[in-house]
Amino acid sequence: MAAAPWGGSEELWSRTALAALEQKHSVLASVYQWKQLPAPLQELQAKGAELHLRPLYSPRLEVRLRRRVQVALGTLTPLKKALDAFHPDIICVNQGGNFDLAHMEWLRNYLLRQEIPFCIVCHNYDPNQLPNTDERQAAREVFTKAQRVFFVSNEQAHVTQRQLVHILSNAELVKNPVNLSRTNLLSWPTEVVPQFAIVAGLYIDRKGHDVALEALSQAKWLDRRWHLHLYGTGPDQSYIEELVTFLKLTERVTLHGNVNDIESIWRQNHLLLVPSRREAAPLVIMEAMLCGRPIVTTAVGSAAEWINAAHAGFVAAAATVPLFDAALEQAWEAQNSWRTIGKQAYAWALDTVDSAAGTTFLNRLMQLAKASE
Repeated sequence: MAAAPWGGSEELWSRTALAALEQKHSVLASVYQWKQLPAPLQELQAKGAELHLRPLYSPRLEVRLRRRVQVALGTLTPLKKALDAFHPDIICVNQGGNFDLAHMEWLRNYLLRQEIPFCIVCHNYDPNQLPNTDERQAAREVFTKAQRVFFVSNEQAHVTQRQLVHILSNAELVKNPVNLSRTNLLSWPTEVVPQFAIVAGLYIDRKGHDVALEALSQAKWLDRRWHLHLYGTGPDQSYIEELVTFLKLTERVTLHGNVNDIESIWRQNHLLLVPSRREAAPLVIMEAMLCGRPIVTTAVGSAAEWINAAHAGFVAAAATVPLFDAALEQAWEAQNSWRTIGKQAYAWALDTVDSAAGTTFLNRLMQLAKASE
């Protein structure tokens, strides 16, 4: 993932790596180099993982020339050289999106040429994105050679194959972990005024904060008592702050930044809002369900599938203001049922979530490695 140092797409591979280290396997993790190493990577390193840090891409000629000199002098190690020295039994390529490899020719060519088994994990995706002819061909070639191409939702797998115009016989679903250790249902918030929460990085093009904010700025919502809490940070924070002021919502919206204690969010809030334009399998939905909270979401990735299966909330067909407003209105009219809906969500999520997703995925990788011997 190159857009930020850490995110939901990094949870599965990092938990899998930790599980591998606990079982005394050797682990090499190749990640982008940020000014500060994210805490999960620090933990991996402390527990014995070898980290290979790659500089972020820069189009500037002087930067590219400097890196070539660093490689020649041995102060910057190419991934190919690090992998050759490590001698892996299996390689897992974790994509923040679903077509990252189509744009990484150096890595794609390495995977296609060598005989080490590899698998690909796909996370976020854009159903409105159409890869061009070269990108489709590149993705089809490397996806086809992979032992498995793992997706985090049925909808994501379906859309990806439609975009590629290609059936992936090696496609398989995988479950992401959640950031909760407890399994007991949280008590219902004592606050009388309905408290809404959006728990997401501040990326407008993906998370759709603007859709929810504009919907809630309508006169009918301003005549009602409620408060919206935004949790997360990101590059669009200043825009969101300006938008809150522009829409005259400064008394109705609070930005909290990152909050690591998920339970603390759901001790305070009654309802999760997910106005996303793009998601695959939103961890925030599963976490809210495990805390017994109802959800209003757009029909992105696995969201509608989960909500409908669990009777856990309300779904907008797309991330538009009228459609999201209609779903919010349904939720508002059902206020007296929120606690019951939350209990339904909790029961379904408890039965569905994989509390040891990292170990489960590690076992699958080991099976694939063994089958390739």
